[in-house]
Amino acid sequence: MNSAPYSDSRNRLQFLLIIVFLLRLLFAIAIWKIHGATGFFKGDTPGYIDLAQSLLHGSFLSPGTYSVQGTPEIFRLPGYPLLLLPAVALHHVVIVALLENFLLAAVSAWLIWKIVTSLLPGSTAATWAVLLYCFEPGGLVSSESIMSETAFTTTLLLFVWLLMRFFREPTYEKLTLSAIALGCATYIRPVPVYLALWLIPVFLVLLPKLSWSQRATRATLFALMFGLTLVPWIVRNAVLANYKAFTSSQDWNLYFTSAATVQAKLEHRNPSDVMVEWGYTTSIEDYLRVHPEQRTWPEAKIARFWHTEAKRIITSHLLTYSIIHIRGCVRVIFNPGVAEVLRDVGMYPDASNPLAPKLDQGLISATLWLFHEYPVSVVLIPLMIVQLFLYYLFAVVGLRRVPFETGFLFCALFFYFVLVSATPAAMSRYRVPVMPLVCSSAGVAIAAWKNKKPGITAPARVS
Repeated sequence: MNSAPYSDSRNRLQFLLIIVFLLRLLFAIAIWKIHGATGFFKGDTPGYIDLAQSLLHGSFLSPGTYSVQGTPEIFRLPGYPLLLLPAVALHHVVIVALLENFLLAAVSAWLIWKIVTSLLPGSTAATWAVLLYCFEPGGLVSSESIMSETAFTTTLLLFVWLLMRFFREPTYEKLTLSAIALGCATYIRPVPVYLALWLIPVFLVLLPKLSWSQRATRATLFALMFGLTLVPWIVRNAVLANYKAFTSSQDWNLYFTSAATVQAKLEHRNPSDVMVEWGYTTSIEDYLRVHPEQRTWPEAKIARFWHTEAKRIITSHLLTYSIIHIRGCVRVIFNPGVAEVLRDVGMYPDASNPLAPKLDQGLISATLWLFHEYPVSVVLIPLMIVQLFLYYLFAVVGLRRVPFETGFLFCALFFYFVLVSATPAAMSRYRVPVMPLVCSSAGVAIAAWKNKKPGITAPARVS
């Protein structure tokens, strides 16, 4: 057996992983020169660090952001604070946390390689897919902040890879591994909490070798096993805080973003004004000053208030909210993320987001304002829009050259994350977890175009 092709492939992969790591390292050095250590901190960073410090002392207590300080934390999840434990324990939060991000980005690149290689073994598709991921702005920017996006993206890609292996060989062992991987991702960010239900039709479509009853059995088992991974935290919340759910972040978002935006639309006001009026701040104490009657309420009762009020407003004005949600979907898909890049290079405010209120006046108005206030965006916006549309264009072409099962799965995951993330506060970073799938599909298209070879007709078996 000739080992030369394998050796060449392995060397190419190692070279690509080094590029992914070094590019992020160089970008981090530039941010450090411009901002110092604070350049890697975003809104939720201090809260994650405080929770990691709490974990070091054997607890998981609120730092006082969304719950009263010192009470059991029911808003944030333990996944990312656990990853920050080494950074906090070694007293080098920025350096260690960024090193973790860069290594996780390299692991994501490796998983992209594995996914694409399983589709087109022996082609250059995996190389192109990793290169596209390397220079994808959202993933690059998110790896430069002490936030959960990079870790979540890696665990989600692990789930995708394991699920693809299951669809090729539907054993219970592979089903269990994919459910556990999705559970781990959900403990980092709660976005996939409904994904197991969303994937039930995918199971029914993508297991043609099995009978309908066998497909239904595996789909049900996957949902049950995924649900079991979440049970320990739900029980913990119920016992310690009398909150019988996975996280109160969904209640908070529903109230302060979705319901507040609907109310603002009804009153012809700016959503940010309504949010502040309702107590939207970065401290629970500020919220309680707006709602003094809730000062004696436990955190679970406050979260239930958010949920009940939001549900009442939204269900009473479903058409208004539907329009708002559709606009959110458009922002998640097409917002190039220029503000995030400008912020990292010191050309946009760190502490505020002046573009957010302008978006309420329309995309064209917001773009013209950005051009006027930040002239460099005149060049940056067209470049990033062209890049994004090229990624999408190649991805759509690539979907026609991969097995139907793979294309169906990629599309199902992409649209799930768009629909779930498309709150009125939606932004480009919400699509970061699924951009590796776009890169994977686009890499297939570029390889086929460069090699002028027809697409594959059947998936290769993964060893």
